[in-house]
Amino acid sequence: MLWISALFMTFILNAQELPKFLTKHSSDTLRFISMDGRYAYIQKKPGVLGFVSSFRSIDFLNESEKNSFLVKASRYKNRMVIESIPNTHDEMSLVKNHRLYVTDYGNSNPREIGTGKSAKLHLKDEWVTFYNPMEKTIQIKNLLTQKDYQIKISKKANPFFIPEIEMIASNRIYYTDINENGYAALVSYDLSTQKSTVVYKSSQSATRLELCQAGDYLGIGEFPYDGVIRGSKIQYARLSALFASGGFNTVYNSIEQDIGNMVCLPEAIYFVKTMNQDKELNFKVTEAVKLTLKTQKIESKSDLKHVTQLIEMDGRVLIPLRGEFYVLEGKFNLGTDTLKAFPTKRELQLDI
Repeated sequence: MLWISALFMTFILNAQELPKFLTKHSSDTLRFISMDGRYAYIQKKPGVLGFVSSFRSIDFLNESEKNSFLVKASRYKNRMVIESIPNTHDEMSLVKNHRLYVTDYGNSNPREIGTGKSAKLHLKDEWVTFYNPMEKTIQIKNLLTQKDYQIKISKKANPFFIPEIEMIASNRIYYTDINENGYAALVSYDLSTQKSTVVYKSSQSATRLELCQAGDYLGIGEFPYDGVIRGSKIQYARLSALFASGGFNTVYNSIEQDIGNMVCLPEAIYFVKTMNQDKELNFKVTEAVKLTLKTQKIESKSDLKHVTQLIEMDGRVLIPLRGEFYVLEGKFNLGTDTLKAFPTKRELQLDI
């Protein structure tokens, strides 16, 4: 463990300054922008979500209340899901449901699909899942057939808990849950038989499980709640292995109280790691790190001292900090209009 800590310190010293995310939109109003910058979803004012494309802007969601919006896409780029959060600053309930919409990718024709929170698209965007905190149920909906499924999770007096959900096949859901003693578990649920199986259970209480999926694998991270002295762990399994045996491979293990907030990419997992901390003062130095799955090598990617969150947006990985976005992966400069010059006569002749 001492060797690993020393290696982290080397990476901290070698971390380069990250570029800021440059767009024509203010960071506090931007809700989503495509990798190439062609489509952007902007919160224009409370209750109004705008769509910007091809130098035109329209208001396509106009709620009567002072709502704010979350806009998410998946790696498939077929559909998008939108959460409309009612009365964001006036109604602070932890079990408040959001109005949920879907629209085609880069489109402005939403249709309402239900109420809940933490909506997520799966399997070429043909499925959507979300959580209803009032009823403590996971909702699963096929957007083509409109068929609905429902999973009841454990009853617990914890309004902060929101299950993580990943769908790896049309009949197979993986989700996280906790029991009354505070132990987290990963549960596999078969939609065809409506039977659940616990495939992983934490050996320590007061930790949370995170899930993310990319390429052909499912990642599972275990991180302690804030202020709790527990270690951290990251495992992953190829989807083919999940069908066969459900076995997970451990690729990261630490005694540190890492923040987590994983983002899965095909060859690597990004997460927020605690580099060092003063437990008496409860002060942490936290950075974004990249865990390469093939080599299990961890590389520090930021030198910001206080990273708390990572955001995946259309394949781009961002760090929000003090009103700015810093770019870990993907294009960072979408703030200019560059038109290709008309070819010269010589260039036209060379093409011929």
